[in-house]
Amino acid sequence: MTGTRICERARQELQTLIASEMPQAPTLVVANAEWMSATQLAEYWHLHNERGEPTVAGILKWAKRSPDQFPLPHAYMGDLLRFNRDEANQWAKEEAERRRVHSERRRLKIA
Repeated sequence: MTGTRICERARQELQTLIASEMPQAPTLVVANAEWMSATQLAEYWHLHNERGEPTVAGILKWAKRSPDQFPLPHAYMGDLLRFNRDEANQWAKEEAERRRVHSERRRLKIA
C-alpha cells in the first residue's frame, strides 16, 4: 500500500509541476464584452498572424480611416481605444458589402 501511495503522490506532483511550467496563453474574455480593446476585437474576429497571435494592424488601420472612407467605429475611454461589439459587427457586414460592390464594378470595367 505504501508504495502505491508514494507512486500516486509522485504522479500528482509531477503533473502539477508540468502544468505550472507550461506557458499559459493569455485568456481574453470577449464573448460577453460590450466594449473591447483592439486585441480583444482581433481575437473575437479571429484575426491571427502566422504564430496564432491576435493581430491588430488591420483594426487600427480601419479605425484611422478618414470619415469619407467608412472608418471602423470606435471610442476612447480615457486614452484607451475601445470598440463596441455590435457597432463593429455591423461595420464588418457593411464593409463586406462595400468590398463586394467595388469588386463587381472592377470586373465590369475590365469586361
